[in-house]
Amino acid sequence: MDISTFIALKKNYVARSVANELIVVPLTNNVAQMNTLYTLNETGKFVWENVQPDSTIDNLAQKMTEEFDVNQATALGDIQKFLDSIQTKLTK
Repeated sequence: MDISTFIALKKNYVARSVANELIVVPLTNNVAQMNTLYTLNETGKFVWENVQPDSTIDNLAQKMTEEFDVNQATALGDIQKFLDSIQTKLTK
């Protein structure tokens, strides 16, 4: 999944932090569908919380290197892995 698709898809979900994880719940007609919950790990939480309408994978990776002890290549790989994984889960 590319980042612009993720940004558009994200609008159909509500998210809340619980400890070090992020719980994501789909919305239908502005009502949370509590029978379907997704738990995001630290990478997923970081991407979810930091993506903006003008975000790119490169600038998210740069922010990730500033936040965590990770190099640019690892950050890029982790973000792409998250986007690919979330596409499988959220577009069922």
